[in-house]
Amino acid sequence: MTQFYPQDPLVSGDFNGWWRRSVWLIRAGWRPMALVQVVVTVPIAAIVIPAFSRFEKEQAEAHRIMETTDLTPGLIFAGWTSLVPVIVIGSLLYLLGQLAVAQLVISLATGRGTALGPAVATAARRTPALLGWFLLAVPVLLISLALCFFPAIYVGAVITILPVVVLVERRRGIGRCFQLFNADLGLSIARIATIIGLTFAASLALTLVTTLVDVVAPNLIGTSLKVLLETSYYIVSGVVVTTMVVTAYADMRSRHERFSSADLI
Repeated sequence: MTQFYPQDPLVSGDFNGWWRRSVWLIRAGWRPMALVQVVVTVPIAAIVIPAFSRFEKEQAEAHRIMETTDLTPGLIFAGWTSLVPVIVIGSLLYLLGQLAVAQLVISLATGRGTALGPAVATAARRTPALLGWFLLAVPVLLISLALCFFPAIYVGAVITILPVVVLVERRRGIGRCFQLFNADLGLSIARIATIIGLTFAASLALTLVTTLVDVVAPNLIGTSLKVLLETSYYIVSGVVVTTMVVTAYADMRSRHERFSSADLI
């Protein structure tokens, strides 16, 4: 049964209400949310970009050597031993930032302010659990992709709310995402499709701009500008998308059970 409270800052009665709540929360809390994204995104870029550059060089060197010598495990896995730890660290930082922004949205909506310390502390405690659930989601996605393309889209849409579920509901994960998503399928599809559509449009715009930069300034200045544009994109998208996912989760949960923002205090 739908439980909608007209003054609830998270739960909405229709699509317009969801959109207005998302925009209001973004406007009200974008500064601390963006700060979290900066603190997370800059270190990720600082370690991942050089790591991938080294990886490409080591792979190129390994392929050159393989043309004249026999294959060895060292040549096959050249560069991976240094790249994998960087990917793990970068993933943990990314998930930490995602959870911290979600916690800031919830704190703002429930009248607890936007203090960074408590939000980051809460996110840090839930990051290992979220990483574990995402690792479990990988085989689920692979199986659905093997069955058909559309089931994979469905599963991908369902686990979009996984970070919020893991953040606010202990010992709940993928199964809970399916429960909430399927409670009102039309509502869930509308919310998640909008989020995915906005993300796709923004990514396409970023690709067009960075391609133009490559043509106009194919040098160090162009590379620096591309890094700046991509970093800015991830900061903004981290704020906007996470906020919209939190409000989408609230709407889905309200259709599955009696729920209001007060339940998150």
